[in-house]
Amino acid sequence: MKKKDHFIGQCIDYTHDGLGIVKYNSVTVFVKNMIAGETALIEIIKVLKNYCVGRVIEFKDQSLYRQIPICDYYKQCGGCSLMHLTQEGQQDFKTRRVRETLERIGHLDVKVNDCLMDSNPYYYRNKVQVPVDIKDNYIISGFYKAHTNDIIDNNYCFIQNKFSNDVTAYVKEIMNKYHIMPYDKKNHTGMIRHILTRYGVHTDEGMLALISYTKDIPYLNNLIDEVIKKFPNIRTVILNINKRHDNVILGDEVIVLYGDGVIHDKLLGNDYQISLKSFYQINPRQVEVLYSKAIELADFNKDDIVLDAYCGIGTIGITLASKVKKVYGVEAVEQAIIDAGDNARRNHIDNIEFKCDDAGHFMEGCINSHKNINVVIVDPPRKGCSEQFLDHLIQLSPDRVIYISCNVATQARDLYYLRDYYKPVVCQPVDMFPNTVHVETVTLLSKLDVDKHIDVEIKLDELDLTSAESKASYAQIKEYILEKFDLKVSTLYIAQIKKKCGIVLRENYNKSKKEKQVIPQCTPEKEEAIMDALRYFKMVE
Repeated sequence: MKKKDHFIGQCIDYTHDGLGIVKYNSVTVFVKNMIAGETALIEIIKVLKNYCVGRVIEFKDQSLYRQIPICDYYKQCGGCSLMHLTQEGQQDFKTRRVRETLERIGHLDVKVNDCLMDSNPYYYRNKVQVPVDIKDNYIISGFYKAHTNDIIDNNYCFIQNKFSNDVTAYVKEIMNKYHIMPYDKKNHTGMIRHILTRYGVHTDEGMLALISYTKDIPYLNNLIDEVIKKFPNIRTVILNINKRHDNVILGDEVIVLYGDGVIHDKLLGNDYQISLKSFYQINPRQVEVLYSKAIELADFNKDDIVLDAYCGIGTIGITLASKVKKVYGVEAVEQAIIDAGDNARRNHIDNIEFKCDDAGHFMEGCINSHKNINVVIVDPPRKGCSEQFLDHLIQLSPDRVIYISCNVATQARDLYYLRDYYKPVVCQPVDMFPNTVHVETVTLLSKLDVDKHIDVEIKLDELDLTSAESKASYAQIKEYILEKFDLKVSTLYIAQIKKKCGIVLRENYNKSKKEKQVIPQCTPEKEEAIMDALRYFKMVE
């Protein structure tokens, strides 16, 4: 096919980011804003090696799922990509995406329920951070045009709350009034990089943060005075200094200019304090649906001892604390842990304990101290869990795992890693991000039957290492194999092959604590890769 060729084609499926997939004479064509089942006259606008990109010239047959987007900037802005789909259409897309991703990446046959949709797909974001720039001597702000760094100037976004829309537009007006210049990425000059707002839906408390390249901002006090006068529900104004030259939005230095640096909100009957860097779910309606579903799937009882990994400001742990005996919350961000402790005290929760630590490292301590944790809740960032965390989860051996994820692809990868130890029982998608391709999932994992399960203890500092053992760590071996063979291997498999090669391990290293258990055996493909790594590190001849 050539550029500007025309053909009539039918959309048969979607890509993960919502593009329609059309097949024409064995050629795959990706078409934006096309819905599965629709037929259209399509023009080829880009020809690449393995596929083409097209655009709709004229629809021949439209889907019942199609609607007219209410946003005038929808076609240009990269903030939303599914606003042309009705609620039913978005539910179909998100449910299908979760099911197919778990099958394709995780090789999992798991029940996937229909996505739980938001009753109102607009005005849901309680946190907004928009970049600012200057165009024709006027300050602009908004989301980026898809696949570019060009800002689509927009004072009214339909997925942001009204407070954020109004405050952002007014801050831009004041910046123009006092000639407060935005940051210039090329020359590293100017001041304001982003305008950030947070809003407590149940408390009507607002936060304004200016992300700046420098502390030296002329007329800053005037800006603060005018904003507070215009919006008396703003409880705090913050200046965040970011001197970095990359795409990271928040810098390390936080200066509170007005108020005490926090706002408050309510979630499922509890009060929460939220600071600038606190993780707090952006959709206040759907987060209650998400947490309620997680608690329902976990089926907690008064004897349960729960680990809330990646706990943020403690929202999940505090929500479920009344249903269990004890909760441990672990989070690597210090300010989040401080907020979590304050939130527990504010809500009179005394059976929860928070720790600032890496989640994997914390679990290793739980294993060594024999903490009897029988339920783990995991809510990691988009990149998912580390192999170290998953290995320690296997060793900790809880009865049930609740895995909450904002990225089903990395969740599927992690569930595949756990497949010899935990079976996914059911996955429930939740529409936390209406009008976008993103979807949150909560999955219940159940420990496999006792005759298929193995408990593994790893305490390398207690081993009497041979000269071979001391040449490379398990982490180094895993990294080498992943880079060379694109394979992930478990510590257990490495230990098995080491033992097979005569490398001495601690006596009880590869033995189960339970009787009549079948130990999962390393596959020939992974054995070959591990042997290659052992030879590379000169651990075997």
